[in-house]
Amino acid sequence: MTAGKFDSSIAMNKDEPVFAEALDRDRFVPWWFRNPDKKPYSVRLVRGEHRNYFYPDFVVCLSHVDGQAPKQRLVETKHDLKDARRKSHHTPAFYGKVLFLTQDNSRLYVVTDNGGMGDEVDLGDLEALRGELQKTLP
Repeated sequence: MTAGKFDSSIAMNKDEPVFAEALDRDRFVPWWFRNPDKKPYSVRLVRGEHRNYFYPDFVVCLSHVDGQAPKQRLVETKHDLKDARRKSHHTPAFYGKVLFLTQDNSRLYVVTDNGGMGDEVDLGDLEALRGELQKTLP
């Protein structure tokens, strides 16, 4: 596990550092942070199917279109497509639709609107991921 910068209780699971390293390398991501659970400064969202909250894994600031001001977006990495489908029913106005990613055989995939597995995420070039986020600009 890798500890986050805010305090030592913020950690990443074994799959999240690979995605974080890809964010570090990409030219259109000025900054990102691992969004911890239940901290006073955490981003929390109401789940779609009930009034409980969830905390998306990453807050990512990215330039959706070259030359335009960057915007903050939310990315959630999931091992369970069913959970991603349940959480995706609520879209926060400020951040726009949360981008859900799921892993299969050490590869990341975009979770589609109907809760299925979509396109593979190329961790060497996140341009397709940028395109997914452009579709749902707030």
